[in-house]
Amino acid sequence: MSLRPSNAPPIQDMPPPGGYKKIDYGRYLPDRGPKGWQLWAGAATLIMYGYYQVGKTNKARIQQQMQERKVRYALAPLMQAEADREYMERELVNLRREAEVMKGVTDLKGNPWVPGASQFFGGQWMPRKVSYFMRHQG
Repeated sequence: MSLRPSNAPPIQDMPPPGGYKKIDYGRYLPDRGPKGWQLWAGAATLIMYGYYQVGKTNKARIQQQMQERKVRYALAPLMQAEADREYMERELVNLRREAEVMKGVTDLKGNPWVPGASQFFGGQWMPRKVSYFMRHQG
């Protein structure tokens, strides 16, 4: 149960007469750090150095990529010749297998079967699918 309010004025704590003693907090705190212009100058210097490093790295990377591209261009004919040689080896193996399987077979005109011949030949040479040979080689 609450008490009834009285008609007496409330009692409030007050400072001592003449106020509290002043505290010299300035001597206990260190300086607040660099000035604003120093912060801006330092940040601008760091940003400019960072962009310089990025630009230098980009130039070096572009030069490296150009050298790699030139090497690839120089090696492309050799790699193509190697791929052609491997293709021809696979083609010869498959033509021998075809000759063995199709011996004694004649085409629609009665001619003996020619290994590598196709009734779908359009007159222009096209290499066969390499993946077909890789799947069906025994």
